[in-house]
Amino acid sequence: MARRRALSIAAPARVSGELGGRLLRTAVVLVVLVVMVLGGVSGFLTYRIVSARNDIETVTPLSSFQSSYVNLSFIDPRGGEHEGWLLVGLKGAPAVILCHGYSSNRSDLLALGNLLQQNHFNVYVFNFQGPKTKDLYSDLGLRQSEDLMLAIDKVAKQRGVNPRRVGLFGINTGGYAALRAAQQSSLVRALVVDSAFDEPSQMFEAQVDQLLGGSSSTFRALPKSLFALLTLRTKQPPLHENLAKLEGTPKLYIQGRDSQLLARTTEALYDASPQPKRMLVLEHSYTALASGAVKKEYEDQVLNFFLQNLPLRAD
Repeated sequence: MARRRALSIAAPARVSGELGGRLLRTAVVLVVLVVMVLGGVSGFLTYRIVSARNDIETVTPLSSFQSSYVNLSFIDPRGGEHEGWLLVGLKGAPAVILCHGYSSNRSDLLALGNLLQQNHFNVYVFNFQGPKTKDLYSDLGLRQSEDLMLAIDKVAKQRGVNPRRVGLFGINTGGYAALRAAQQSSLVRALVVDSAFDEPSQMFEAQVDQLLGGSSSTFRALPKSLFALLTLRTKQPPLHENLAKLEGTPKLYIQGRDSQLLARTTEALYDASPQPKRMLVLEHSYTALASGAVKKEYEDQVLNFFLQNLPLRAD
């Protein structure tokens, strides 16, 4: 009798142990599924961001009735060809090099280039990526800064261009490249950057937020780690560590409120920069502006900055 009672008491404990084991296995399976889903989504986001490019040129010098230009390309160390247009200005005048932004191309800056040329600057507009380049993925600024150094060297050697004085204009990834190149090249005498950032991971975070339709610091962690692995070999110190090299170089920072994260990074770089410097706060960055009075006002601000800080004749 006592034996039967002992067996009947042990049975519920065994059932409870089996139920706990099933729950644990179910929980493990769910965790694995969640990790797989998050990993897949993070991988897709990372691929989408680093592979984005725009090769469709909506306007060209010919379509905008521009006749005073030459095709000017250069080759990078990877064997890729970067196509560019040199808009010919006053003989002996400095050149302003325009650096397009993320998922953009040289045609998006042609209107600004035409305005600068009409005011006698030589202007160079080129593609960081394009049909003849060999870069399948973007590291969001690091490789672009190397390409920009090659562009500066190429333009400075052209007949009719002042070989000692260059101005740079760049938007987001192009702005990052412009800031890094200005820290390395003594030829850069004036600098305009729109929606700049201190290191490429910040631009990556901004693109994650844009794809998700809002800020998500929690979900950024996994794709940001993937991006860090992709750019591990090309990692460079943050821009703010060498901003002191730009002391004496006139700088115009443009902050577009339409991207909160990049607005903050632009302001941080402005605060860390030595004089002379100026901040222009607008509702939108250049890439978000359609043709019209607001865009013209933006372009006039850039033109006036270069006219004041990059004289056409002085050395």
